[in-house]
Amino acid sequence: MKTKLIYPKITENFGENLLKLRGIKDVKEFCNPTDEVLESWQRLDTLYVCASYFLKILKDKEKPYIGLIQDADCDGLTSAAIMYQYVKLVKPETVIEVYIHEGKQHGLSDCYDVLLKKEFDMLIVPDAGTNDGEYIKEFSCPVFVIDHHLKDEDSIIPQNMLLINNQTSPEYENKQLTGAGMVYQFCRAVDYYNNTDFASQFIDLAALGICGDMGSGLEVENQYFWRKGFKNIQNYFFKTLIDKRSFSMGGEVNPISVAFYIVPMINALIRVGTKEEKQRLFMAMVNGHALVESNKRGEKGIKVAVAQESARECVNAKTHQDKQKEEIVEQLEAQIFKYDLLENQILFIRLDDSIQFPSELNGLIANQLIEDRKSVV
Repeated sequence: MKTKLIYPKITENFGENLLKLRGIKDVKEFCNPTDEVLESWQRLDTLYVCASYFLKILKDKEKPYIGLIQDADCDGLTSAAIMYQYVKLVKPETVIEVYIHEGKQHGLSDCYDVLLKKEFDMLIVPDAGTNDGEYIKEFSCPVFVIDHHLKDEDSIIPQNMLLINNQTSPEYENKQLTGAGMVYQFCRAVDYYNNTDFASQFIDLAALGICGDMGSGLEVENQYFWRKGFKNIQNYFFKTLIDKRSFSMGGEVNPISVAFYIVPMINALIRVGTKEEKQRLFMAMVNGHALVESNKRGEKGIKVAVAQESARECVNAKTHQDKQKEEIVEQLEAQIFKYDLLENQILFIRLDDSIQFPSELNGLIANQLIEDRKSVV
């Protein structure tokens, strides 16, 4: 078979030398990461104080009342799911009210008015919230923001906002760690003060979230999460999704197969699913064995595990989303060629009344148009 090397100067040990060219210093450690590559949670600014305060609230209240916001993507779902299950392990009596966005909103912008009326003992905002200080300052309870997004220069951090963010922590080296990984580190810190080891149960969800948000594979810590998490899948819903896509995945559970076959199903339901389907999705992630009534044709009313029901809905949502995307892209392609828009250096498409689609599909459609342009240019 004829091959053409991308880097002709590399004539031997291609894989090892390619990794070195990409900035990997210790190839052996990168390929076989051990527990030592997991950064210390102590490198995250304020986590000492935040974790102990978080545990104190749980311990001091007989029946803590917590608000939890689930951000609208795979990383947001897994971040919230880890947090929910972890709190229930620390204090089972805790009442957790989960807010799920209607569309692809993020943070507190669309739910501020609703949540402000609640008398929470604390509000938790995983995978979002860093730049929501203007909203957070109005709450009377402490607001724990466990995030990985960049902080705007002009955003404020009010007194009741407890920010844990790798981007604002100079000592934390892995800036590619996403929301689910940050929540995992937060839970490790609480474990330290509580003398428990609950966090390790959720490394599979942390790995899924990091993969879903496309955290860089060049970071050895991310490799650690993927290799350990995908070899130790405990979450029943995650297992169910893998079973649904086992043939396509070729029996391999790794960052590539998960990114191509698992994450798109979850994101599709978050984009185009109904409110009830999104609620079942979260329930499936935190309590997959719970029984719900099936909505499948011919089996309506039959009790099934919510993990099975939600997995079926994820498959349907992905099919529906793809069909929608293809129809819209065809209409936009017609506009592009009708007005000879490819002659422009920057592609602008004016949408008329005949071309309407949910804003949640904006990114998918834009990416598809970019891919189509690559085949034309």
